[in-house]
Amino acid sequence: MKPTLCNALCAVLLLLSAPVLAAGGLSGTVVRASDKSPIPEVRVTATSPALTAPRSTVTDAQGGFRFPQLEEGVYSLRFEKESFQALIRTDITVKAGHEPRVDVALSAALQTRPPVLPPAPVDDDRERAPAWTLQHLPVLVPDGAWQTVYRASLGKPGSGVETRGFGVNPTIDTEESRVSEVPVAVDTRAYAVARDYLSRDVFPAEGAVRTEAFINSFDFGDEGEPYGPFLLYVEGFPSPSRKGYHVVRITVKAREPVREVGVQMEFNRKAVARYRLLGYEYLSPNPEPLDPGDETELFPLAAGQSVTAIHEVKVHGPSIAFGMLRVRYEQGNSSTWRRVQMMMPSSTLRSDYARASSSTRLAYVASAFAEKLRGSFWTRALDWPRLLTLWEGIGEPLRARKDVAQLGALIRKAQTLDTRKERFERLMPGGSSDFDDVPSLGN
Repeated sequence: MKPTLCNALCAVLLLLSAPVLAAGGLSGTVVRASDKSPIPEVRVTATSPALTAPRSTVTDAQGGFRFPQLEEGVYSLRFEKESFQALIRTDITVKAGHEPRVDVALSAALQTRPPVLPPAPVDDDRERAPAWTLQHLPVLVPDGAWQTVYRASLGKPGSGVETRGFGVNPTIDTEESRVSEVPVAVDTRAYAVARDYLSRDVFPAEGAVRTEAFINSFDFGDEGEPYGPFLLYVEGFPSPSRKGYHVVRITVKAREPVREVGVQMEFNRKAVARYRLLGYEYLSPNPEPLDPGDETELFPLAAGQSVTAIHEVKVHGPSIAFGMLRVRYEQGNSSTWRRVQMMMPSSTLRSDYARASSSTRLAYVASAFAEKLRGSFWTRALDWPRLLTLWEGIGEPLRARKDVAQLGALIRKAQTLDTRKERFERLMPGGSSDFDDVPSLGN
């Protein structure tokens, strides 16, 4: 009886230890690049399609860290601590019974540049303006077909969710057009459609993705300055995907009901060389500033409703304000047009992503996710692990909100399903450090 009992106990212990033996792990040390001394309290975050949620730890007094009990898969690690440059290690393979070491050295943070660049010779900059500043921009896609990318196509898409694409907006020189118009009416069903596809392990068709639908599917709270019946919010930070540009978020939220609303941003040509509106590819081209006698398509906003838009803006000179936000509206029984306007101060351009509000970071991640799904040329420098890291950087408690947590899960799912080849690599051999460039149209 005793051998039988012993054998049974051994079998139970083996069964209990099986998950432990089947798991892997990650460990390593973090040191200073300057003198190789250990750095304690570095936050280390592990992400992987194999995880349901990111895992985090901090380094000990000797700079060591460890992630035990990791599922098999490919992982990314992000290392960050105040006063040091963040570092990412990708493509780390974890297998059962193995614990790879990842030893890294962090460099001291570079001195932060001011958000507004020093004066630059404007005339020289204009003379170097590349071909993408034209109104219509042809881009060669991998299958050999020509697709015309418009800042604004003529006419709006029909009702319902369409599967044909309108391209993505190119960048506009402010000498051509300094005004960007943002519609208040945004159909967010395109985000729900993409979410449904990804939940069924299907990568959504590029043409069915609408960037403005992704952005406006989220609630960004009640931030902003009161102007008449609205809360107006403007904030920006250096673009994580496009060197030399700032991401600028604007939100117009109704504090009380307004019957008809039109929103425009007018950029200061002395401060802004170029800009690109993310989404809204079906706008009428080259809008002019709103005047009381203008005829334009306006839409109502109920109390509490809002519209948010993201721009990429290239700042080329110092200024108190880089533009003006204008909102035209009717209210109550009055048929008189009213207008509020707010200067967009350069002080709202933060020095880095982490200094922007959590809601602004969320708005950018939503827009970047949409552009990645669309295969946008302008996000070619932003890969899926980096986008997931930016989602993690939204921070708590917002990141834990159900819809925001779901956004992170969708990004992870899209990463596993995206089998598209790099469409611009053969057009730009070796890549390009010039983020004003477009693929060569020669061949």
